[in-house]
Amino acid sequence: MENNGVKAVEALFNPRRMAIVGASANLGKWGNIIPNNILRDGYKGELYLVNPRGGEIKGIPFHRSLAEIGKDIDLAMITIPAERVEGVMEDCARAGVKVAIVISGGFSESSPEGRAMEESLVRKARSLGIRLVGPNTMGITSAPWSLTALMPPVQPRPGHVAFAAQSGNLGTQMLGWGSYRGIGFSRFVCIGNECDLDFADYLEYFARDEETRAILLYVEGFKRPRRILELAKEITPRKPIVIYKAGGTGAGSRAAASHSAAMAGSREIYRGMIRQAGMIRAETTEEMLDFADALVKLPVARGRRTAILSWGGGWAVVAADLCERAGLDVNPLPAQVKEELASILPSYWSKGNPVDMVGILDLDKHVRCLEILSQCPEYDAVVSLGTINAAGAFGLAGGEAESELLGEMEKARRFYVQQRSANFARRVVELMEEQGKPIVTVGMPQRDADSNNLSGYPWDRISIYTNPERAARVAAMLAERGEYLRSIAAREA
Repeated sequence: MENNGVKAVEALFNPRRMAIVGASANLGKWGNIIPNNILRDGYKGELYLVNPRGGEIKGIPFHRSLAEIGKDIDLAMITIPAERVEGVMEDCARAGVKVAIVISGGFSESSPEGRAMEESLVRKARSLGIRLVGPNTMGITSAPWSLTALMPPVQPRPGHVAFAAQSGNLGTQMLGWGSYRGIGFSRFVCIGNECDLDFADYLEYFARDEETRAILLYVEGFKRPRRILELAKEITPRKPIVIYKAGGTGAGSRAAASHSAAMAGSREIYRGMIRQAGMIRAETTEEMLDFADALVKLPVARGRRTAILSWGGGWAVVAADLCERAGLDVNPLPAQVKEELASILPSYWSKGNPVDMVGILDLDKHVRCLEILSQCPEYDAVVSLGTINAAGAFGLAGGEAESELLGEMEKARRFYVQQRSANFARRVVELMEEQGKPIVTVGMPQRDADSNNLSGYPWDRISIYTNPERAARVAAMLAERGEYLRSIAAREA
């Protein structure tokens, strides 16, 4: 028999019909902002708005109750004050609601009285066969349904990372940063207080979800840690799970209790659990996105042998230090590779790993150097610095308005550099597919957003990092992931 939680999460992320209970014509109310976000992004299902006082939003009239809609509703989002939420559960049941998202705060995260109110709400919902998300949540997204049912005006990119976060503020900002950086999400849920549906339910769904290739978790505390451990052991050989565990200090634990009613737990216990289950621990919020994106777009490494390609010497030295500190092997160049590179580069090139291309301006030669290193069987991964957004290095990263002020020669130079840079990016993707090894690219001279606006880049298949520190950590993570998968295969053999 299928898990009831998974069936509820199925309805949550794939609602044919949904309703906003507490819809409002007041522009400053969540009951107005949320349906506007849903309408803005083109939700593919049917949206209904409920308010007993009547009204409308963008021509969509309010129904006075869920039952008045006259159709079965899969998902209800509830934006009314906490003390009134339990009172609408009967109406939800009459409308056939399978799962309800309780946006409202003021429950167990706030006071003992709020906790009692939350417990009473759960009992009522369960007696009626309704599952709950939250309370104290910012909502969900579901890319296949073009559904952005969120409080903030964030527009996530569609993609293949599923994200469950115990913080709506952090979670929705990560969606925004992901959009800025070209990172796409399949599903997102702010789990809030986890009064009913919890991390285990979402994990079990993500494991089955064909749209999801990597799973990202922001965790303050687990309600069912043993079940999480069981699920993670089953999932991680097939889909990677990246986890950021917050609340590991005394101050963090106290903050977690007042924020999401979570019991944060011992840092050592969670570290052991993460390691035992094969999950990938992010040490920073930046790594959460870096790791999840890389696991969707880049192959894992077959080992730790890493070649470094750099436009200039300083970044090459820095990258070599960082890669070695991260546990990667920056091995010397094989003789044949050295000969091939020497036929392309000036006589004064570095003649070692890292490969310093000594500032050569012929970007086609950059591509050839990358091909030589990536095709070498004695390297498992390549870290490439500088070429991927060469326009910034040439001072050519301005927008269309700025380009109108340029002379014809300058425009031609800009076009040349941008086209060659895009060619380099496309060749990166081709080489990863041909060789089955990761190429981790660093575009240091400009911001992610600037790179993201350049045309011709295969953004759905490439990750670009803004400094070698991030690249080294990603390369090391991909090597560790490869080791984990090989250990699993060896045990099963």
